[in-house]
Amino acid sequence: MNPIERADKAKAILESPIYQEAYDGVRTAIIERIEKCSLTDIQTAEDLRRCLKLLKDVKLNLEVMLNHGKIEKFQLQQELERKKNPLRNLFR
Repeated sequence: MNPIERADKAKAILESPIYQEAYDGVRTAIIERIEKCSLTDIQTAEDLRRCLKLLKDVKLNLEVMLNHGKIEKFQLQQELERKKNPLRNLFR
C-alpha cells in the first residue's frame, strides 16, 4: 500500500464517528479509573497512564500516516506540473 492509499484509509478512520466515539469512550474510561485509583496503588496508576499514552500514540500514528500521504500527494502534483511545463527543459 502506498502512502497516499494509507493516508486515505487513515483519514477515513480518523473522521469516522464510530472511531471518535470509541476513542473518547476508552479515554474517558481510563481517566475515570486513574481518578478512582488509590494513591497507594502505584502500579495500577502507572499501567493506566501507559494505556492512556498508547491510546494517544495510536491516534498520532494515524495522523502521521495522513500527513505523509498529503506530502506525497503534493510532491506528485508538483512533479506532474513540472512535466507539463513546456519550458522545463530549456533551463537544464
